[in-house]
Amino acid sequence: MPTTTHSDTTIRRLAKLNFEVIAMNDAVLAHDLDEARFRTHFIHMSVQDMGFWEVARVAADVVLLLRGLGCDPLPGYGQAMLNLARALTP
Repeated sequence: MPTTTHSDTTIRRLAKLNFEVIAMNDAVLAHDLDEARFRTHFIHMSVQDMGFWEVARVAADVVLLLRGLGCDPLPGYGQAMLNLARALTP
């Protein structure tokens, strides 16, 4: 995450994204991979919109590993989700 000073709006958006990461992880624990995919896509698009390209790359990894609706995820998706959570944590 960039080390520059962020506006209050950016800080609030990042806090919301941290809640989205928690919801993504909760969805996986509940075996609701489609909900996890939805959350991951939302996170990915949001960080792209904010210009956080490194976090967007990490989120894209999760999107790729979770695969499409109804598909089994690829190995390593759990680690990728952990990497995303860490990328959003200051």
